Amino acid sequence: MIYKTVSALAAALLLAAAGASATKSAEPKMMDAQMAHYMPYTKAAYDAASGMKRVLFFHATWCPNCRAADADILKKLDKIPADVVIFKTDYDKEVALKKQYGITAQHTFVQVDEGGKALKKWAGGKLSTIISKTQN
Repeated sequence: MIYKTVSALAAALLLAAAGASATKSAEPKMMDAQMAHYMPYTKAAYDAASGMKRVLFFHATWCPNCRAADADILKKLDKIPADVVIFKTDYDKEVALKKQYGITAQHTFVQVDEGGKALKKWAGGKLSTIISKTQN
């Protein structure tokens, strides 16, 4: 009886693990090694990236140009330089950040220094533009 219970429990755990891994692979893994260079903006993540070249990508889900840039970045994660981290910043929710950096349109990028001061700000582009702007 105990053997059957243990076997049933083991089978259930295996099925649950298989289901979890199938679900996990269907969505982007925002914290694997490469994704550590492209992640949703949070103050904690932003602060933790101190010492790196930080870029805020003001993204809106309804913006076709933002979606294209996001897809391009996700497709080329291995091309992001090791010293750069891009924060996908919600254009509609991060009102204080928009005000702080004078953002008036989605699909805007801001590279900031250690103190949070804007070094460069530009509208539009994909990963190649981000790399070009942060490496000069």
